[in-house]
Amino acid sequence: MLNKAQLIGRLGQKDVRSTPNGMQVVSYSIATTKSLKDRETGEWKENTEWHRCVSFNKTAEHIGMNVEPGDLLFLEGELRTRKWQTQSGEDRYTTEIVVNDFPRKLPKYFSKNGSQQAAPTPQPQQQAHASPSQPGHLEQPPVEAYGFDDDYPF
Repeated sequence: MLNKAQLIGRLGQKDVRSTPNGMQVVSYSIATTKSLKDRETGEWKENTEWHRCVSFNKTAEHIGMNVEPGDLLFLEGELRTRKWQTQSGEDRYTTEIVVNDFPRKLPKYFSKNGSQQAAPTPQPQQQAHASPSQPGHLEQPPVEAYGFDDDYPF
């Protein structure tokens, strides 16, 4: 059976702590935002969902030290529902995403609203066609090197 959750969202608050036996735990929230067009007004509106997440041991330590609120993350985990009691003895249930692997930070060129801004210019790959008159200068290989006989690569 499969129990897997994947999210791309921004880190909200995080609470780093240790259990009495020394295990590191971090509870945190991830915000995912979806843009929807209002049928009546035609305006775009954002709908934000907050997801509860928890990590343990090395993953918790990594999140505590390397991830800050507002960071855009990709994370994977499994859904788990746990039961707990309030101080008055009432049973409560919480569903969380248990993240056991290190979340991956996404590039800084994503804006705060999730849209992509101009990506950084990729660095040219080293080619064997360095110009002898200009050391370190890289030339573009001729089109014939790609096997194309016209301007259209398809």
